[in-house]
Amino acid sequence: MKKLRATGPTVTEAIEKVKQQFDLMDEEFDYTVIEKGSKGFFGLMAKEAVVEITIKNGFYKRKLEQFMNHILSTYGDINVNVQCVGKKFSVELEGKDLGRLIGKHGKTLAALQHIATIYLNRLSDTKLSVIVDAGEYRERRKKSLEHMVKQVIENVRTNKGKVILDPMFSFERRVVHEIAKNYCDIKSYSIGIEPYRKVVIEYCPDSKESLRPDQNFKSSVRGS
Repeated sequence: MKKLRATGPTVTEAIEKVKQQFDLMDEEFDYTVIEKGSKGFFGLMAKEAVVEITIKNGFYKRKLEQFMNHILSTYGDINVNVQCVGKKFSVELEGKDLGRLIGKHGKTLAALQHIATIYLNRLSDTKLSVIVDAGEYRERRKKSLEHMVKQVIENVRTNKGKVILDPMFSFERRVVHEIAKNYCDIKSYSIGIEPYRKVVIEYCPDSKESLRPDQNFKSSVRGS
């Protein structure tokens, strides 16, 4: 995910310099020798060794786990489990009194996720995503949203109008959009800016477009 070039008198010294600078462990990177380097003749025409270091997922996983353990140290005994697939990292938190970590409507959990995402991306050249969950809150919240949204849709269809939902996080808005796509006379879109972005559910019997979560619209509606 991140590639670095390092130089040194020898290949070993060049690699060691990078390991110390970035706190890398041996199993957390691969390297390619670009130039082996040479001492030259009586110190003349000497060439430094050049290596290209490719940092692997294991490094980001370890650093993210350390980071989460550090910021959660005041919450008591919280177990942090980090998994990754490609550029997606998931953090599962387990322990007692998870309600404090989740916060009202998941606001504390969302703040933790935001901070963790910023931290991890500062270590990488490419964009990485981080999802933080606690006690399967996201799954429970999804089921609650599904029930609520279906009720709202039925109300919108009955009254042939529209409803603007309360501000939601991006993953919640995606759930709403996915449900709305199942109704041929309903469309959904998002309005506003973070963190006050809202979903609009609207009765629309004449045309039906398959609206994707976070899709951009030209008519004063911008993404989710």
